[in-house]
Amino acid sequence: MDIFEEDMPCPEKNENAMNRQYFTIAGITVCVESDTDSGRIEFSKKFNSFRVAGKGEDNVVLRHYFNMPEIKGRYLGKEVYRKVPWAVYRKGREWIYLGITRQESNERLFRIAVFNDGYTCGKIYDNPIEKETLYEGGKSALSFFPTDQVWLAPLLADRKAFFLHSSAAILNGQGLIFVGHSEAGKSTTLKMLKGKAEILCDDRNILRRWDDGWRVHGTWSHGELPYVSSSSAKLTAVLILKQDRCNKIVRMIDRREIWKKLLVTLIKPMVTAEWWMKELDALELLVKEVPVLTMHFDKSGEIVEELEKLDKKK
Repeated sequence: MDIFEEDMPCPEKNENAMNRQYFTIAGITVCVESDTDSGRIEFSKKFNSFRVAGKGEDNVVLRHYFNMPEIKGRYLGKEVYRKVPWAVYRKGREWIYLGITRQESNERLFRIAVFNDGYTCGKIYDNPIEKETLYEGGKSALSFFPTDQVWLAPLLADRKAFFLHSSAAILNGQGLIFVGHSEAGKSTTLKMLKGKAEILCDDRNILRRWDDGWRVHGTWSHGELPYVSSSSAKLTAVLILKQDRCNKIVRMIDRREIWKKLLVTLIKPMVTAEWWMKELDALELLVKEVPVLTMHFDKSGEIVEELEKLDKKK
């Protein structure tokens, strides 16, 4: 099977595809196809909120194959990244991902994926044995990758959008995103908001600049809390978490400090110069257009009252 085509056709054009499922994230509809003949791929329950009936306005297709093409001796293009579990090549208008793992001094290939230039079409090849596990427990990523962020991050960059290491919720119609390092209190904040706000995700969320402004979108990439939602809301504020003995919210003024705080929480699966330029432009827009605040809080829950006042302070 020749998977290295200069103009890779979108897999969904194959009308004989037996199984299709649709999911939506940040305004993007993902169609997952497979060549299995024994039913649909079983995905984790966390995807239930993201399921939709069919195509949307902005569509992506992932097609799964359960055979590994022979690539020995093939020209894969220019290697642009290599770090277990990925070696990534650029060939013409395609991105080629090799899933690699080390066994002593040798690398073992466990997956091949080929994406078009805009990551709107992808063909993913797995060992046939993977097919036997499709209905056991539920897959945790639509791509079968360790995380879908690998291919979603460059896709989002073309849409003035990005992942932040964050938690997020919709409180009284306000979209709030809480950013910080591990142990900063992202999950703790959502626990205090539980029952009062709709939780989007406690570990990875997407900010996207639409024609009418910024919105926060939930993702399926959760951390400690298993609550996820495909909902979105107009972004009211970005809150930098700071555990303290008091409960107050203070607007940040220093642009340099804001950039420093946000850059370290930006999710960077594979960095290229083109990706950086797009994401830095998007971040610059965010900093200009959305209030960035420091949220000082303890674990009493009193900070919730301050969060409820945010929209009135704008």
